Amino acid sequence: MRKAFLTVLTAAALALPVANATAATKAKVVIRKFTGTTYQADRYGSLQVVITVKKTTVGKKITRKITAVSTPVYPSHTGRSLYISENAIPILRSEALQAQSAHIDLVSGATYTSEAFAGSLQSAILKAHKA
Repeated sequence: MRKAFLTVLTAAALALPVANATAATKAKVVIRKFTGTTYQADRYGSLQVVITVKKTTVGKKITRKITAVSTPVYPSHTGRSLYISENAIPILRSEALQAQSAHIDLVSGATYTSEAFAGSLQSAILKAHKA
């Protein structure tokens, strides 16, 4: 009986600090959008990226994750530039979400659009890190 009582008492004593520790480290989640600088994709037009970032704070640890990438402004003033944008931007968007940075592979045949996308994405990421 005495051994069972000590076992229960020890288990209860060990459980208390764990319960308090998990209550004290509650995560704070903030979701915000950041707009990148508008970049010129050579003669094809302008391109701008908007990212949605989920910022999670647990104690002193901060993690940021890009959850969405959109391009409200993209080259579309000619049929050729629209064709390139419609084919390249989904690939670039996927690359950005996978890489979680602006270090993405360029799309062959859409070099200017890819470079403008990466530049605008980088400026949006910098804004997110400052916030």
